[in-house]
Amino acid sequence: MNYSIYDRVLHLLAGIAIGFLLFGCKSPKPSCDAYSYVEDYKYCIEGKKIVEGDTVDVIAFTDNYLTTYDSVFYFNSDSSIQSILRPYTVYEN
Repeated sequence: MNYSIYDRVLHLLAGIAIGFLLFGCKSPKPSCDAYSYVEDYKYCIEGKKIVEGDTVDVIAFTDNYLTTYDSVFYFNSDSSIQSILRPYTVYEN
């Protein structure tokens, strides 16, 4: 078959568009805004936590928290102390 330059460019652009759609779209990250119905707590904290050697995004709700140079500590509902690593953001409800 003898493809013209136009056909080759069209196939190349179609491949780039399909690749972008398949691999370029990310699912939206949950945020404190998605949990606006939770009004029982004074603060919402977004950040990262290490779980089994992997860094995962976390959202925590609390009434009290403490900060250090590289993390924020809060008390969980079972009174255990939890930590969230930088970068983190604290929102007041």
